[in-house]
Amino acid sequence: MTEPAPSFSRLSVLSGLWQGIWPKKPSFLPDQYPDLTGISAVVTGANAGIGYEVIKLLYEKNCDVIAVVRSELKGKESREKILSEVNGSCGSIEVVSGCDFLDLSTVKPAAEKIKVLLSDRPLGVIIHNAGLMAPNSQGTSEQGFEAMFSVNVLGPQLLQHFLDPIFLKKDVDLKRIVWVSSAAHLYGFREYGINWENPTFKDVSVNRRPHYQILYGQSKAANVLQANAWAVKNQQAVDDIGCVSVSCFPGVLYTQLVRDWGFFTNKLMPLLTYGGIYGAYTELYSALSPDLTRKDQGAYTVPFGQIGEPRADIKAGMCNGSDLKLWDIVEDIISDYF
Repeated sequence: MTEPAPSFSRLSVLSGLWQGIWPKKPSFLPDQYPDLTGISAVVTGANAGIGYEVIKLLYEKNCDVIAVVRSELKGKESREKILSEVNGSCGSIEVVSGCDFLDLSTVKPAAEKIKVLLSDRPLGVIIHNAGLMAPNSQGTSEQGFEAMFSVNVLGPQLLQHFLDPIFLKKDVDLKRIVWVSSAAHLYGFREYGINWENPTFKDVSVNRRPHYQILYGQSKAANVLQANAWAVKNQQAVDDIGCVSVSCFPGVLYTQLVRDWGFFTNKLMPLLTYGGIYGAYTELYSALSPDLTRKDQGAYTVPFGQIGEPRADIKAGMCNGSDLKLWDIVEDIISDYF
């Protein structure tokens, strides 16, 4: 850290959770979305849950969507379902499969496929939607990293590394990056949400790892910091092209993110939460709303389409360089896969 983290109150944590449990009504709905003809978007984790709803809504607005997924079969099934349900779109949906953030060696080949599909088309929107919320602390990536940190933090930053050269161009007015976070960032470690000594818990036995909720919280705190750090690291290009990079808490939702959480969770959550379409409203507010401008760089958006406040120390970390420190730590780890 650049300086000791400021304290935060439990009341602020409860307030942050309240935004998801009792959110305001969606403020930016599909009939307000701009026409996206001629604009391409890359969306990860796009075959189910929020990601599926996001690419469907983008496609309805004539966007050329590149859906980045692990499973080719599931990705193509989702694509065909959307094509059968949406008539009259001038856009397209292309599937890039085999991108698994639990194995960082798969990211570069996926990025190369994206570049080929884009050709000379402008890339206007990137939504780092893919995520992992594990029901325990035991998951480990192919490279030996704690699973949620690999999927939620390392993978998105690595993919962004490959997309930057084609994204950072002054070729279209709409330029947005959405790093999908969560209210769970409130449960991250006390120092800016991060375990600074070893955030990936590499070479730490699973029985010595913290509670899964803290690990998930760390990964989502990292997403908040990444959104601002990316903009600072690329400030000259960002100012030139008018890009806005934000993090986003989609909402307390019932999606496939909790598919491994057991019988009772999957029976109770539909009664207490919102469907994936509401998360898509939040993500697309972040990606498309004219309310967000360069003055909102690094903003944290909350359900279902408004600017909120992350945990106080994490907000401070975006001003004192802690976000840049995290970015550099992650960059050093992922550089082996450039």
